[in-house]
Amino acid sequence: MTLSSLKIHLALALVLIAPSSVALAQDSAELLAAEAAVASAERAQPRGDAAGLLDDARAQLRAARDAQVRRKRQDALHLAQSAEATADLARARAALDAARAEVESKSARNADLRRRLLVNGGRR
Repeated sequence: MTLSSLKIHLALALVLIAPSSVALAQDSAELLAAEAAVASAERAQPRGDAAGLLDDARAQLRAARDAQVRRKRQDALHLAQSAEATADLARARAALDAARAEVESKSARNADLRRRLLVNGGRR
């Protein structure tokens, strides 16, 4: 094989390999995004329904990894995107639950302060 034909074969091989490399990079990026979303949701320490959503996101992430290993690229991509969305929802619900708990706590404290003011009749 001459140097020119070697270059042509090498270039052809690169052209054929490049699309699959791009696809693998995209799949890896989707999985990394899903893993980051699950980790973020875990840090929010969800409870109740939000904890159930986090469990669903973890299961979807495991399924995405399994699909990637089995070279089911489209399945892996869809499952990773679903895991990311579900984890984001779990984190948002956990934040909402925490905000509601804080509002309830402050409302109870305000009600207690009002009762004290009424009982004391404004006396110091």
